[in-house]
Amino acid sequence: MTSITHSSFYNVTCKVCDVIRKGFIVAFVAIVGFAESTARARAARELAERGMYDEAREVMMYRSEK
Repeated sequence: MTSITHSSFYNVTCKVCDVIRKGFIVAFVAIVGFAESTARARAARELAERGMYDEAREVMMYRSEK
């Protein structure tokens, strides 16, 4: 019968933690992207309601340079 050593148990748990951490990071980035998209849509709607159609178009078309 083989017993699990401390180092192999640690490696397994670290891999699980890595997967969980990456999942949280992906979820966080998705939430931030959704919030940014929603904010842009609301700003464009407000501008369009005030008759500033060109500005509303620019708000929706603007992409931050990475």
